[in-house]
Amino acid sequence: MKIRGKAWIFGDDIDTDAIIPGKYLRTTDMQVFADHVLEGIDPGFAGNVGRGDIIVAGMNFGCGSSREQAVLAIKHAGVACVVAASFARIFFRNAINIGLPIIETGTTIPCKEGDVVEINIEDGTVTAGGCEYTGTKMPDFLLEILMDGGLVAHRKKQSAKERFGRRSGAYSKSSILSDKDHLNLIVDLTAPEKSDKVLDVATGNGFLAFEFAKRVSGANVTGCDMTRDMLLVAESMQRGRGIDNLDFRVMDAESLGFEDESFDIVSCRFAFHHFTNPGKAVSEMARVCKTGGKIVLVDGLSSEDAAKSEYHNRIEQLRDPSHVRLYSEPELAGMLRGAGLKIIHARNWDADFYFDEWIKIADPGEEIDREVRRMMADSIGDDKTGLRVRFDDDEGRLLFTYSTVILVAEKE
Repeated sequence: MKIRGKAWIFGDDIDTDAIIPGKYLRTTDMQVFADHVLEGIDPGFAGNVGRGDIIVAGMNFGCGSSREQAVLAIKHAGVACVVAASFARIFFRNAINIGLPIIETGTTIPCKEGDVVEINIEDGTVTAGGCEYTGTKMPDFLLEILMDGGLVAHRKKQSAKERFGRRSGAYSKSSILSDKDHLNLIVDLTAPEKSDKVLDVATGNGFLAFEFAKRVSGANVTGCDMTRDMLLVAESMQRGRGIDNLDFRVMDAESLGFEDESFDIVSCRFAFHHFTNPGKAVSEMARVCKTGGKIVLVDGLSSEDAAKSEYHNRIEQLRDPSHVRLYSEPELAGMLRGAGLKIIHARNWDADFYFDEWIKIADPGEEIDREVRRMMADSIGDDKTGLRVRFDDDEGRLLFTYSTVILVAEKE
């Protein structure tokens, strides 16, 4: 993970009360923390710091109390990393747990405010003023937690890997994931050239990657996913289909191991609701996409009605604990625009999904099966989920309409 940003300079012994004064601790509003970060030292800092900027400090940064709000304030202000000669131990621990990148250098980095600083989190190096400084390389287990976005996100990803690994075969048989009409519509809207290089992020069993591989025979398609067992199924399917212009790699969507502007098309289908940091995933997809290239985001939708969305996502999380959140179409479009992308196509596609097939894919156990079935049935009267849950007329089976959106955006 490499970070490049403008430096903000602070000295020794910056304590947590200076980072976020105690009078603001009565709230849980992250924006309040961000609006008042470091005002005890620089009252103008919060209003002038830019997203992706870097704090460069001296000894004992984050000393004082154990309040984790100090880390939250810095992170939500948009600071990409804190470089310090040394950190207070509790601040260091909180930064790892919350997912704020930090590097301890052992000495103060000589640079001026506004200088561009480059950081490599994996190897602990800092480049400033044309000189490279070697900090303390973080132990692998701490680095993994940090790269995953903090302890909660790390545990959620580990749970997702285990669950997807265990159910990889079931996903390969899903009617909605393998739907040819849906896959062809996505590729048609993207309109790839034969020579286009394609990356399918969180590819799972590779259904969309296979379809792109048919259309771009003159170039390679790469499918990446963080769950190795899913890719083993994909590779087995690839051999059976005789596709040779496609390779699969184990990789996290929120930390793509490719150079900037490596691909003409970057896609992600039915995985976005599992990402612990969707903004970072979109940013990574945009980073590895060439200027003039296309980003394709496909996912299920949740209602724009807040109450229905909350009820729907509660059901999804009960069925599958690796679920983070399904978003509304305006929310997804907003994330793409926030990454500087221009949406050129937005196409809705609905499919009926029988409850028994849907619950079987996740296989949460009989007790959760019964509870989710009850919640879905209870939603029928006033459409609490926004999914038009109903019983079919023929056999009385429970089904619902799964609404999805295909968003194709251009990197200008």
